[in-house]
Amino acid sequence: MVRTKLIALAVAALCATPTLAAEDLLYLTSEQGEARLLDADLNRDYFSLATYVESEQILTFCGPATVAAVANALGIPRPSPDRLYPWTLFTQDTLFNEANQKLKPYAMVEHEGLTLAELDTFIENTGLAAEHHFADETSVDELRTAIRETLEDRDARFVANYSRKALPQEGDGHISPIGAYDEETDSVLILDVAKYKYPPVWISVEKLHAAMMMVDEGSNRSRGFVKVSVQ
Repeated sequence: MVRTKLIALAVAALCATPTLAAEDLLYLTSEQGEARLLDADLNRDYFSLATYVESEQILTFCGPATVAAVANALGIPRPSPDRLYPWTLFTQDTLFNEANQKLKPYAMVEHEGLTLAELDTFIENTGLAAEHHFADETSVDELRTAIRETLEDRDARFVANYSRKALPQEGDGHISPIGAYDEETDSVLILDVAKYKYPPVWISVEKLHAAMMMVDEGSNRSRGFVKVSVQ
């Protein structure tokens, strides 16, 4: 009898314990996530970005993987990698031109990734215009406005630099493009470039801001976002 009561109490405690999974996370691979994309107010960028998003080839290459996808989606002149000749495409390797090698060599990016300011310059060295904003200098409302304005512009894309810890997901600092915004739920779709780890995910703008507010140890600043556009 005592044993039965103990088991019942244990089960009750387990059921009452909140799970770690974030209540605001909704993956695109679910029916609800798919429906939200189809109904979203601003979903046009998803189609061009999803065409070109590929997994980061190294664990620290979320920046280069994101920049390659954005550059290809915006349709600027592309390089012709030897292995793809005569076809042209931005790849994570071809982004390391002379200017980007001088900014931060391949081996250093492999070791520590890119900070927000470095990401901005890395994008500009690719032939695009970039404008970065730190989250600690940006309100939630300003972030929402920046997302909407960027996704409404056919010649612009939105890149988020955030910490997975705030979502929560496994890991910490990460960079990925935003593919859509849904006004009804005030959420954005992150097209995660660590495709081996997580599928695209919907999170609220408020949660994204909180994730951007977490400090990047590489810069001792908050994280933030980059508005990328054609020059």
